[in-house]
Amino acid sequence: MFTYDGIKDAIINIRELMVKDGIRYHERSKRYFYSGYGNNLFDWEVYFDSIVLGYFSAEDYIINSLRIFLDFQKENGFIPRHIYTGEEQEDVTSAWRLFENEEHCKPFLCQIALLISKIKGDISWLSLEEVKKMIRYINYWISGCDRDGNGLSEWSSAPHSGADTQFERVGVWRSCFCEGVDLNCYLYRECLAAAELCKNFELKEYVNFFYKEAEKKKNKIQELLWDAHDTFFYDRDIRTGRNIRVKSASAFIPLWAGIATEEQAHLLVEKHLKNINEFWTKFPIPSYGISEHSYSQFYTPAPGTDSTYTLRKGHCNWCGGMWPHWEYFIAHGLENYGYHEEALYIANKFYEVSINNPSLYEWYNAETGEGEGQHPFCAGASILGIFLPLEIGLGLDPTEISEISKKLDISPVKERLELESLPVYY
Repeated sequence: MFTYDGIKDAIINIRELMVKDGIRYHERSKRYFYSGYGNNLFDWEVYFDSIVLGYFSAEDYIINSLRIFLDFQKENGFIPRHIYTGEEQEDVTSAWRLFENEEHCKPFLCQIALLISKIKGDISWLSLEEVKKMIRYINYWISGCDRDGNGLSEWSSAPHSGADTQFERVGVWRSCFCEGVDLNCYLYRECLAAAELCKNFELKEYVNFFYKEAEKKKNKIQELLWDAHDTFFYDRDIRTGRNIRVKSASAFIPLWAGIATEEQAHLLVEKHLKNINEFWTKFPIPSYGISEHSYSQFYTPAPGTDSTYTLRKGHCNWCGGMWPHWEYFIAHGLENYGYHEEALYIANKFYEVSINNPSLYEWYNAETGEGEGQHPFCAGASILGIFLPLEIGLGLDPTEISEISKKLDISPVKERLELESLPVYY
């Protein structure tokens, strides 16, 4: 259970780990940045890093990470989701790197820019040219990644979604068939964030465009991805036009996005989230429902799969592991729909596994709470397990999308925990 004494001790250790292992230098752009994944920058990881670094008054690292991504943009708006910042950048030719370089940056860049602006209280750090780059990158999602033209975009693969091993749901590399619930919720929010950025640069045409696109995404998610019989949000397969009937925790992302209706939220929580045969494990929330045939706390490739397109045994387990990214989103989503008790319970369980493993892990066993993957680990998504109960308790949601003039006041957290700023290098 969350206590101020426990969290203060943990934060001292985490801050030391962040300074030692997280601050890095990108030689090509001559910028310092932050990453818990060594010399790698992964799209949505920067979003979670931005929240944590805001608490430690180190937003400049996130600004640099955002600009590194924008530096890699192609003329058509495409930005690779994974950027390797080591010296051998151009020499890496592995199959994984090839596939990753084909996959578009997950839709969080505008949300990152909005979050930074709301923490700083102004947008003067951002240029018009950078906003135009972000407009092109979202347009690539809207036009280049909607292969059947129905208003919903598709993931290229399970690794593209971030849920690396959810192959039954999203497919292997170069699949491009899954209209993901998660993806289109992210895009809904990204369009709203883009509209806010465009307002501040007086790009009125794009403000209206992104509001319309957001509304279109919301309506299509309701129309095509909600299954009234199962009372569940499923992804859709563009090859068949039918829902992909795999119960993933991604079904709860519409709570965080604010897309679910009150009735849908009630059904999702009472029939599925709190169901001990689906998602209510000892340490909720597992990334796959217990009822799924692929549910496991240890990833093993299906027999006979092509090793070129699958991942090795023991890889990041999204077939049942408890992942910080979705824990954070879903807890805030529950809170936003009035499920305070459930949100706080999940937040405290996330806190429990984090505080019991003070050097942090990449993900956790949803049945035992045991740490899994990289360790020690200083990526923002994992660090947020230490902060989440306090955020829920204070009614603070750093991910809220609102006008930039409505400055995000994170001072109650910073003051209560006596957070010391990270050193910033230039």
